[in-house]
Amino acid sequence: MIPDAFHATGGVLQPRASIHPEGVVGLAMLPIASRSNPGTHEHDTLEVLSTRIASLLGVPFVGRHYPADGAAGALYLVPADTLEAEEGHALQLRDPKRFFGGVVPFPFAGTKAITHGLVSPAATRPTGWSDAMTLAIHEAVLCGFTVFDAADAAIAGERLLARGPVRVKPVRGKAGVGQVVVENAGDLAAVVAAHDPDELAEYGLCLEENLTDVVTYSVGVAIIGQHRISYWGTQSLTTNRHGEEVYGGSELHAVPGDLATLLDAAPDPLIRHVVAQAAQFDRVAQEVYPGLCLSRRNYDVIEGTDALGIRRVALLEQSWRAGGASGAELAAMEAFAADPTLTCVTTATVEVHGEAVIPDGATVYFNGIDPHVGRMAKWAQRIA
Repeated sequence: MIPDAFHATGGVLQPRASIHPEGVVGLAMLPIASRSNPGTHEHDTLEVLSTRIASLLGVPFVGRHYPADGAAGALYLVPADTLEAEEGHALQLRDPKRFFGGVVPFPFAGTKAITHGLVSPAATRPTGWSDAMTLAIHEAVLCGFTVFDAADAAIAGERLLARGPVRVKPVRGKAGVGQVVVENAGDLAAVVAAHDPDELAEYGLCLEENLTDVVTYSVGVAIIGQHRISYWGTQSLTTNRHGEEVYGGSELHAVPGDLATLLDAAPDPLIRHVVAQAAQFDRVAQEVYPGLCLSRRNYDVIEGTDALGIRRVALLEQSWRAGGASGAELAAMEAFAADPTLTCVTTATVEVHGEAVIPDGATVYFNGIDPHVGRMAKWAQRIA
């Protein structure tokens, strides 16, 4: 059924009239077909998130959308992944108030790749790569390298293995899936050899020192229309059916406003340091890659013990798309919208592999059997 805000012309949705201050008359999701088919937890999560964002904005949710459908200029869009410049241009995404996520100028720029530098000035690199980014943030991140071919991976591995075990991270991986810790050059070579060479050349691979006994913090900013929050929080892990530890949710402490407001609200020196590292990465990335258009900025910061037994705090990576913490981000926005006198709120997302007891009042994003990961439950809730 076509929402009242639209009429059909030649099979293409066209807006009837603006019903939103930003000119938005409806909201649509942009699924990535290979990873967000109906019945998967990713698809269902994106759909529930989209319906709740539509409610917050006061516009109808019109379902899936693709560039060929038309009417993109009148839709608020919720992509399943970070979009590249060509996609953003086709969808008329030039204002962060018109979509939830990020548009990046180069394929690698929306991935973990920009966290680390190259092994040398002569290293293989893609078009658009900036050494200025990694030079500006190198003191805020772990010792590591980004590589775009097997030869540079061997060089990076030799340098890093001299310090201790090395974590190998596919730069487009989610929830920690696909990451491997290696302790010798042979194992590293095998991992790199198993990586798709085209993927390696276009997006890269990260190698960094491995920390143990870790705590992972999240710092972020989320903008939906006129609603803006910033937050810090902690992540939890859960065990999937293969016995791997993967992302298990986030507890967020949110305030209205941007990272400067969050920095002032930090409860202790450690959290202030965590927020400051994320803010530095956020600022440098937008200076170095001016083509970025971001409405959701999430940064993971790790605290852990290195191979020398030294406790470290360092920025891990960014996420400029709807992510695991987005349900909690939206719950915080809903709380602030319902009570403008609130100055802070605590919300959480939870992901459980296997059977789960979902608390009363929670917003359920998925509860069923995913064809790829098995039984799983995901929800968001306000805690305080």
